[in-house]
Amino acid sequence: MKLGIVVNVMSGEVGGQTTYRLAAEAASQGHEVCLISTGNFAYESDDSIRALARTVPARQYHSLATFAKVIQGKSAKDRWVTVDELDVVLLRSNPSVQRAWAQLAGVNFGRLAMRHGVIVLNNPNGLAKAMNKLYLQTFPEEVRPKTLVTRNRNRLTAFAGELGTIVIKPLQGSGGKNVFVIRPKDLPNLNQMIDAVSRDGYVVAQEYLPAAAEGDTRLFLLNAQPLIQAGK
Repeated sequence: MKLGIVVNVMSGEVGGQTTYRLAAEAASQGHEVCLISTGNFAYESDDSIRALARTVPARQYHSLATFAKVIQGKSAKDRWVTVDELDVVLLRSNPSVQRAWAQLAGVNFGRLAMRHGVIVLNNPNGLAKAMNKLYLQTFPEEVRPKTLVTRNRNRLTAFAGELGTIVIKPLQGSGGKNVFVIRPKDLPNLNQMIDAVSRDGYVVAQEYLPAAAEGDTRLFLLNAQPLIQAGK
């Protein structure tokens, strides 16, 4: 099987990243793996979609460190591939950590590839709906914390006063960057924290849930059905 994996970058440290674990396992099982960065697509004049991809040899990779060395070494080749001829394209790029021009590249070129009969995972149209945290407000009220999304400093201050302890974070972003827990004793410094978060756009303010300290629960769906661990 020919597998294209859309990534943010194709160099540097790759150990421990789920994307490269998937790529290493696919190559270990004998599949042809093409790593495509979000800046290397081309829509050609003949309506084909091509990409400058890093291709890795199919062989057994017993560790991510070994796979990382191959990606960065001479045995991996950069070559143009026709995306239309791939069997599956995995969209693994993270829009929140890329330059503005690259944020939607995977989604947009993924849509085009779908029109040419390529299986694209996850569905680009579904991903486009979930590009920022406002998507979570479409969930039932019972499964989400009380939330305010605004850039208005007075509304944020009033919200903090109403709830006592809140969390503020950027509407777009990931990895815990510029996320603050604000308790009543922190209110004198609220303006500085708002400045740090609003620098990137809208601010999400949410009620603080103490149970979050115990960890979170991830729900995985396959064909709209939850995956349930055997014996559970």
